[in-house]
Amino acid sequence: MHARLLPALAAAAMISVMSCSHGSPTLSELGGAALIAPPAPALPGAASALAGGASASPAPAVAAPPVAGGELAPPAPASSGGAGAWVDHLADAAGLRERPPRAQRQWNHIAAAAGAECRDALKSTGARFQPIPDTQKPNKKGCGIPRGVLLRRGPTGVVYSPPLQIDCSLALRLVDIERVIQEEAEAHLGSPITRISTLGSYACREVVGRMRKWSEGLSEHSFGNAFDIARFTPKRGRAISVLRDYVLYGKEPSTREGHFLRSVTRRLRADGAASRVLGPDFDASHRDHLHVDCGTPRWY
Repeated sequence: MHARLLPALAAAAMISVMSCSHGSPTLSELGGAALIAPPAPALPGAASALAGGASASPAPAVAAPPVAGGELAPPAPASSGGAGAWVDHLADAAGLRERPPRAQRQWNHIAAAAGAECRDALKSTGARFQPIPDTQKPNKKGCGIPRGVLLRRGPTGVVYSPPLQIDCSLALRLVDIERVIQEEAEAHLGSPITRISTLGSYACREVVGRMRKWSEGLSEHSFGNAFDIARFTPKRGRAISVLRDYVLYGKEPSTREGHFLRSVTRRLRADGAASRVLGPDFDASHRDHLHVDCGTPRWY
């Protein structure tokens, strides 16, 4: 079992977790302690193989590393190998053992993201929207929006065209998403963004592009937990097109529109306004838009 878990644990350590993620703690949220303390003990027999057959004494038991808040996790149950407790603890921390299918985890994640008071909180931000009837369980394809809204205008007055059909939890994240967009618009364009042209929000479908095989699940669009931005229109000046103005990493933008897109993408990724922001630098399927979502912390 441990040999099968190790590749997945290594992948978990590489995933960047943003602040809008919900659900159980991840390795990143544990502060990295689970990855670096204690060091991984040698597997029984490994030393003898390297030393030409010399016998190796069993590795000592390893205490569980500290979790968030500084408290010690309860000791992991004894297992057959010296590395067992360490591997088992990481598996538990990463949530890799006995997990339900990804589509079910995605539904659980979004269903728990917002409570009954979410729409009242959204209204207080100044956003304009219409409620969509709650969905208690996913449809036969595994899709649905637990607490949906049809949002036409965001908290800073941005008009979405066409309107966003998204979960209320993602709509609340527009407070931070639009704040980043408006700050970068002021810095690079000298004018606020008044309209965002979208290529889609809710759509019951599988993942497309680079992550199709690895993600093993439905797109976050299938839960109203993502939307795609094709164009930003400022109050003054020409519209900024992702297809036309986005400059791939490795090259420095030469226009203010290119600098705006570069900065918005970096800020949204770094500040925690969204879990993921995928654009033309990610793969060809995103060449004409920025995909923004608040999905599960891990993609697998």
